[in-house]
Amino acid sequence: MVILYGHLLAPPREQFSRAVDTYDVWCLLLARTGSFAFEVSAGGRRVAQRHDIVVCPPGGTLWRRMLTPTSFFHARFHTELEPPVGLTRVRDLDRLRADLALLEAARAHADLVAAHVVADLILMMRGQSETPEDDLVRQATAYILDHFARPDLSLRRLAALLGISPAQLSRRFRAVRGVTPVAYLRGVRLQKARELLAETDDTLQAIAERCGYRSAFYLSRVFSDRTGQSPSRYRKDSRV
Repeated sequence: MVILYGHLLAPPREQFSRAVDTYDVWCLLLARTGSFAFEVSAGGRRVAQRHDIVVCPPGGTLWRRMLTPTSFFHARFHTELEPPVGLTRVRDLDRLRADLALLEAARAHADLVAAHVVADLILMMRGQSETPEDDLVRQATAYILDHFARPDLSLRRLAALLGISPAQLSRRFRAVRGVTPVAYLRGVRLQKARELLAETDDTLQAIAERCGYRSAFYLSRVFSDRTGQSPSRYRKDSRV
């Protein structure tokens, strides 16, 4: 249900360690106390307060700035559950407090507890989300996940397969996923590249071909631009 790539339960701080970040997996930021301003992928600035959850999708950019000292829970993860992008104000505070208590008490198996909590938070958000389902966006998402390794996969090609204009597809996809189909595809490809770099000894050219890039050079350029690390540095650091 949820594959966790990292999490942090932070005590009150005066500021975030990074004001802006672009993620190639889902990102969740939950305010335990305090408040912060944020913006997800140029979607307009808003304010999150205690017990609010902010979600940034794969390929999205999250800007944030603390307005008051804030303690928070942060997680990066993969899921097929599609949590609502942007701000969710949790209604079931008893359930939320129980989840936070689990995180605070976790010692052994902290990663398993955090993955359970993230899954439960997603289910809560989905249960109260007012975002309408869009079957065409589901089809587009499924096609990207099944065919991301094809280097000829493009917005124009995807729109033609679905019988809709590229502009309409981008607008509807972003309304549901929070990012354009192109950004979503890039996030999926980069996540696969990260997995292969960490888990295999494949050459960069072989990884590029499995991720939909025509050359190792182009993958290296995109990977470095989006993650701030070269593929070789990422592979070395992931195996330390």
